[in-house]
Amino acid sequence: MSLPYPGEPASYAGRCAFLKGVSKIMNLYDEFFAIVAMLNQCRIRYAVVGGIALAFHGRPRFTRDVDFLVHQKDMDVLKMALERLDYEETAEPWMLPDTPLVLHRFLKVEGQDEIMVDIFLTSDDEHLRIIEDAVPAESEAGPVPVAARRDIIWMKRSRNSDQDRVDISELEENDED
Repeated sequence: MSLPYPGEPASYAGRCAFLKGVSKIMNLYDEFFAIVAMLNQCRIRYAVVGGIALAFHGRPRFTRDVDFLVHQKDMDVLKMALERLDYEETAEPWMLPDTPLVLHRFLKVEGQDEIMVDIFLTSDDEHLRIIEDAVPAESEAGPVPVAARRDIIWMKRSRNSDQDRVDISELEENDED
């Protein structure tokens, strides 16, 4: 059976018959705000960093994961919160090179869909300041503490990947901090 071309007569149900039994596709947007609501409810100290933080700063780009900078003392509660949302830690934590950050990676899988959550744990003063100085953005899930533009740039410079350099350029192009 071939799918009809646009303009050919066919019912919507007929055109989408191949979708019967296909589960709902996970949505990064919905997952992000479900996590934020849970983190806020659990009073976890965090800041959004990474690709989603860029969107809050008016520089949206494609991202496959969600990145949070989190106070090290909140890790046990955070892990329980993510497990409650069906996320599982997928690897042993590791230190990021040339930083005091420890990366914990969590994954949620539904059917063939998956969403990755990267947790950057910190206990050093500079990264804790980033959490404290995070700018609260209003959302449907409540306030979302987003790392300040200057702090995202600072974190990305320390990592300095190709994507980080592109992100820095985008953030500096319209620096409002």
